Amino acid sequence: MNFQSLRIDDEFRRDLIRYFAISSVFYVLAALVSVGFFHPDQHFQTLEFAHIKLHPQNEDRMVWEYHSRIRPWTQPYAYMAIIGVLEAIGITNPFVHDAVIRLGTGIIGMAALVLFCITVARWLPLAAQKRWLAIVFGLFWLFPFHNTRTSSETVSSILLLFALSALVLLRKNPEEDPPPQPEMGPISGSMQFSAPGLVLSAVCLGLMFNVRYQMGFVIVAIAAWMLLIQKTPIRQLVLFSVVVLATVAFGVLLDTIGYGEFELVPWNYLRVNLIEGKAASFGTDPWYFYIFSMLIQPVGPVLLVAAFLFWRKYPKNVITWITVLFVLVHMALSHKEIRFLIPVFPLILAGLIFVIPEKWFVEGKGGNPFLGNKRWVRWAFYFFVAINFLALVLTSIRPPRPEVSVHRFIQHIAPDHFEFYSLGATPYLFYQTQPPRLEFYAPHKVTHHTLDNYSELTEVLKTKSPVYFYHPDNFEPVSPESEVLRKNCKLIYQSYGPAWEKLTFGKLKELLKTSRLKTSSIYRC
Repeated sequence: MNFQSLRIDDEFRRDLIRYFAISSVFYVLAALVSVGFFHPDQHFQTLEFAHIKLHPQNEDRMVWEYHSRIRPWTQPYAYMAIIGVLEAIGITNPFVHDAVIRLGTGIIGMAALVLFCITVARWLPLAAQKRWLAIVFGLFWLFPFHNTRTSSETVSSILLLFALSALVLLRKNPEEDPPPQPEMGPISGSMQFSAPGLVLSAVCLGLMFNVRYQMGFVIVAIAAWMLLIQKTPIRQLVLFSVVVLATVAFGVLLDTIGYGEFELVPWNYLRVNLIEGKAASFGTDPWYFYIFSMLIQPVGPVLLVAAFLFWRKYPKNVITWITVLFVLVHMALSHKEIRFLIPVFPLILAGLIFVIPEKWFVEGKGGNPFLGNKRWVRWAFYFFVAINFLALVLTSIRPPRPEVSVHRFIQHIAPDHFEFYSLGATPYLFYQTQPPRLEFYAPHKVTHHTLDNYSELTEVLKTKSPVYFYHPDNFEPVSPESEVLRKNCKLIYQSYGPAWEKLTFGKLKELLKTSRLKTSSIYRC
């Protein structure tokens, strides 16, 4: 094994540095400005799992997946290690923990994208093609936001890129490779896999499965491609399989430690979600859901067309084997969400460069395959560039969910002990009436006093000051009984400020009150 395959030409190196330097700005924004989680699973199945181990508490407060024992512990234990180090050096603010984890994930995600660019660039003969590979991977709107989340989709996607890159970049004797054949697509042709490359790739794939069980179909696709297309020797396939299984066994060990007794969590996941039908209880969709969903995503139609063209042009390519099987399985499952397909988006994006005719790069102005082309191609290019840039900016500066922003405010005013009153509501109960609870962001101590009515608040104020009162709505209560709140208390926090109040009126205001937005207000009395 040597590292000759890591060498790239100077022009491509400059392109990677240029466009990923621009991208890094958006990564930092997404990590530091877009605080918290986008989907609850990103938080409750990772950070809350880590939190309950570091700060043991009542397990009844945990998400239902914890009690059903269907979520793996590999990712939470990684976060526990990071948080443990931070707390050991005196950094106890959970929002700093969250930011460090997301920044670290973003850095690793960028590294995975760069390595994958280097991996597939070998099959691109033109400098203009390599430049556009750097552009689309550096400036695709989803990557900064997605790669700075604590979701299993994020981590599994990163591990997949590392796995494929390890197979190619650590291959045996790259100087003896026959000339690459672009007509076969990326990661194709005669390659001699090395033992270190197989082992590192297998470890990444095993960890990928430990983080997200659906990615097991990716492992099946890669193994089948190695056996049937690459004609990989059986002894290498055995080594590859043994390391994957050993890594999966390590995940089972972590799950057993996490739950306190032996648990075969992958089987639990299959049994609960598919055999018992729990996943379908969250909604079902027809098989064509993903096709129509892609049509309404930013730049989604481009990825959809690129995928179909790539599959048709390169049926034996590993990217085709992975994405076709992965997409077909998810189309067959009854519960569907577009985020489930995100782990294979980088592969489809790489395929986009290979389905653009080579002559477009040669004839395009400045190597741009879309300029100097037909009018509809130029206008489509301008349209999707504008959409991509808008989505890139908006997702990178997306404000926190109201359920998270209230905790950031509480951490600011009472980082050690938050004592508050309410008519039963609490910011720590995510669904207001049932678990899970948002314990990760809570101060070291929380004291909640439940009042039956506003009259009791009047009595409290006679003997105690100051008092924090929590109201589970962005809008001020208007009932006559709440006069004590308006007369004696000052509004110090709203999920959405006064400008939002002015912009919402009439039916819109009533609609927002009954919407799924979990807004809140805090008063100091």
